Amino acid sequence: MKVKERRELLLSILNKSAKPIKGDELANTLNVSRQVIVQDIALIRATGVDIIATPQGYVIYNTKVTTKTIECKNHVNGDEFYNELKTIVDLGGKVKDVIVKHPIYGEIKVDLDIDSNRDIDEFMKKASSDEFKQLSTLTKESHLHTIEAKSEEILDEIVSSLLDKNILVNNSKK
Repeated sequence: MKVKERRELLLSILNKSAKPIKGDELANTLNVSRQVIVQDIALIRATGVDIIATPQGYVIYNTKVTTKTIECKNHVNGDEFYNELKTIVDLGGKVKDVIVKHPIYGEIKVDLDIDSNRDIDEFMKKASSDEFKQLSTLTKESHLHTIEAKSEEILDEIVSSLLDKNILVNNSKK
């Protein structure tokens, strides 16, 4: 096997694995020494691939995220909105934005970037002040959020939980 083919195969093996793979295992699979694997990993890293060496083996750091837009009911009180944000964050999601469709001004979108309980608390503190009005108050029935997570499964779990809590509009699953 040529060097270029071996590195492409090594990269393919790491990309397909959900867990770290030990250098010895990679060496055996590719029929080379562990030192060759170390050198190949270094050269692949030099191309910009983020390969991390852990005590459990090599793994590609995956920064990819999946997004989904959900339609949520507008809330009567702050506790309901808090519950909405908390459900998303606690299940591993990030609330990227809030979008409302105003009858005169059209679509209005504001970035939120809420992905922790601290972010929720800060947002809710601002929302409770007299100087701040939630964007969702501009419409009667619903608002949208773009949410992101590390996998489609996490997004599905978030949607399922929001449905169970009667937060989504008409089984919204966009």
